[in-house]
Amino acid sequence: MSDKKLLIKAVLFGTVCGLLVTVILTCIFSAIVMTTGFLPTELTDYITLALLSVGAFSGGLITSRITKSAGLVVGLITGFAIFILITITGLTKSDDSVSLLTLVRLVALLITGGIGGILGLKRKERIHIK
Repeated sequence: MSDKKLLIKAVLFGTVCGLLVTVILTCIFSAIVMTTGFLPTELTDYITLALLSVGAFSGGLITSRITKSAGLVVGLITGFAIFILITITGLTKSDDSVSLLTLVRLVALLITGGIGGILGLKRKERIHIK
């Protein structure tokens, strides 16, 4: 298998895994908020940013473990892919426009995806996808 095919498959798989982690964490957080009933509305944007960052971190980690090289680059690509998917979905489903929070979200996802990509190279074994 060529390196480009492996990179594309790894980024797609890491992006899907990162989004899945984000959805699971959001569901858990929503269940906690619904049972306690307490959440200041001004904190929701920052909490979702934190949950997205955890998803980008895990996506970058998985992607770099698959490719086993260029951890920073594949982590950045995975974080950017998650950002693009989330931003496009948010812009099509809402009347909001691009704001400063969108730029903060981009920077946060790039940083956490890159860190996840770097840390994914620390492991010796490689994840194999077919």
